[in-house]
Amino acid sequence: MASETDSPAEGVLIGEEATPVDLTDQAEATDEIFAQVSQVQTVINHIHGNVGGASFGISGSRPNSRRTSGPVSQHEMEEARTCYVRHASYKAAAEQLESGNMVALIGNVGTGRRTAALNLLHDFVGARRDRVVELSPSYTLEKLAAREIRPAHGYLLCDWPKDDVDGSIADFHVREIRRHVRDAGAYLVITGTATSLPEGDQIPWLPPPACDVLRAHEVAPEIADEAAAQITTDHAMTDVVTLARDLASGVPLNKALGRLDSAGRRDVVAWFDGPRTRGELLEMAAMAFAAGLPESDFELLLAQLESLAGISVEKADAISADDPMPSRRLLRVAEGSLFNLSPQRRLEFKVEGHRTHVMRELYQRHGMRLWDPVTEWLHECANLRDPSVQAEIARGVAVLASVADYSYVESTFLTPWARGTGVMRRQATAAMAISWLCMDETTRPEVLRTVSLWTRASAVRPKFTATLAWSGELGIRFPLEATRMLWLQIRNSEKPVRHAEIALARLFAALTEATGNALPMLDRLAHQISNDRRIGRTVDPQIRAILGVLSARPDGVRTPTVTAHLRSCPESAAPLAKLWSAVLVKRPHRQDALAALYDAVCAFDERDDDDRDRVRALFAALVEALPAKERPLLAHDLRRYAISRNADENRLELLLSLLRIFLNPAVLSLDTPGKRP
Repeated sequence: MASETDSPAEGVLIGEEATPVDLTDQAEATDEIFAQVSQVQTVINHIHGNVGGASFGISGSRPNSRRTSGPVSQHEMEEARTCYVRHASYKAAAEQLESGNMVALIGNVGTGRRTAALNLLHDFVGARRDRVVELSPSYTLEKLAAREIRPAHGYLLCDWPKDDVDGSIADFHVREIRRHVRDAGAYLVITGTATSLPEGDQIPWLPPPACDVLRAHEVAPEIADEAAAQITTDHAMTDVVTLARDLASGVPLNKALGRLDSAGRRDVVAWFDGPRTRGELLEMAAMAFAAGLPESDFELLLAQLESLAGISVEKADAISADDPMPSRRLLRVAEGSLFNLSPQRRLEFKVEGHRTHVMRELYQRHGMRLWDPVTEWLHECANLRDPSVQAEIARGVAVLASVADYSYVESTFLTPWARGTGVMRRQATAAMAISWLCMDETTRPEVLRTVSLWTRASAVRPKFTATLAWSGELGIRFPLEATRMLWLQIRNSEKPVRHAEIALARLFAALTEATGNALPMLDRLAHQISNDRRIGRTVDPQIRAILGVLSARPDGVRTPTVTAHLRSCPESAAPLAKLWSAVLVKRPHRQDALAALYDAVCAFDERDDDDRDRVRALFAALVEALPAKERPLLAHDLRRYAISRNADENRLELLLSLLRIFLNPAVLSLDTPGKRP
């Protein structure tokens, strides 16, 4: 690990007055920063793909669902309805929804408000595909009042922040929202801890009794009663449902109860209740923010924190970077400790949930004497040239936001890092924290608003941080908002904004890798470029951005993202063809567009029938998208390009057969996918 001042030659310094064109000139540094941020996305994808239901230190996460706006999937609707208990709060909400077409479920986090909302909307609009739509929490009252409401649809707004507008203006917008929803015969359900809706539209939300949930899962009555007695207000509904499913599947009661998050919390509270030195508390704070790092790296960071706190080696038995003390290492993972050393010698919490509980106890029990040096230390860590440290610090900051007030985390860490000077390392750490914060459905709406403000900022650094954030988990959760924000930055800037172009390409790769479906993004881009009336060089930034999307590849992956996306989402052939057409007709960019098309086609397996059909569908869609006069010209150029690339005989034969489609489009129709060229 090395700080910024340790190795000034290794990074490109960007001054306070840097402009977008300055960032464009520093291509290598910009690429490196994006690559660092994408490492966090790889970890998050692994969590989503391999561990269903675990929050990994971020409370309230829903790992099985990534997109947070748009049609709610059939799978999620069915999951929400499984063994659902319609209790008193639910029945009151149903009555309000029936009479007024909209209702707000106001209650604490983790009480099952979202699941209740999905059940309510299912009861009122049915289970037909695309009938239930989740709206982005970025909606203001004014924008929601102006939104088109489709007939007989159900709309969901989860964790919608209260709009800070004048009361009379809010009342006017609420009346407009109610009128639009009623006139369309639609329904709107809102969840939150507070709302801009009048009290008459609000239902104080309480979770269903734990015993009822257990019995709904067909847990034996005597076991259900005994288990319910162990459930407290600290347990989220996800804990209760997990317990019910474990018991219903035959897991013994003691073992099922041991899996509850409360067991880990008791261990943490017991540790803090004991007599603790300041050095022990600082070590615990360092673990809360740096768990998962190699032991030697952790010890370096801890030594820095202890130095900032003014604790000498003699007083705290602290270890230095040059002379680690084996005795302290043994004590750190001794019997009764909360820590564990992995076979790879990484320091971890014995239970993943410990991290959140430790952070809560540190935040609630201790004041400035602990948090002042910790805050200074975190600012230094955010500026280190070590992506693994930055990633864990970012994760720790997200955990802090789950137990503290989000505004404190935003004002103390996120925005100062976004505005930080020097090498763009603090900006990278801020973007990593944004990705982790998106794992928590309670902070997700706040994060969306924060990054939207950065995007609209006049200063370069917050805008750059926003592009980093949009290319990761935030963009996966809100693909349309991310696409719109990045496109506006590319289109409206007077100077090149290469980082926004990179972010758009990386967002396409991230969406494809994480969900296999970037169709909303591609549709939006195809619509934007087809409606853009600019001509000549004025449209170059948009064309470069589209070309970046078409030639995108994830870090370390040889297969173009377009190829991977067409395999997972064949219906994307049409919007991809529109994007290629927009670039191919621009003569200065044709060579690069041909290269991207050639690489995408050659990445398919010509021996695989499905891959051949995908290639054929892409070319067929491209025929329809291209102007008629461009087809023979493109056929000629693509043939020459394929020969120049020394394509092997089989691939060249496939390409040449496809070129006949350009010369005679009537040979192929999108309605005949079974035929092959």
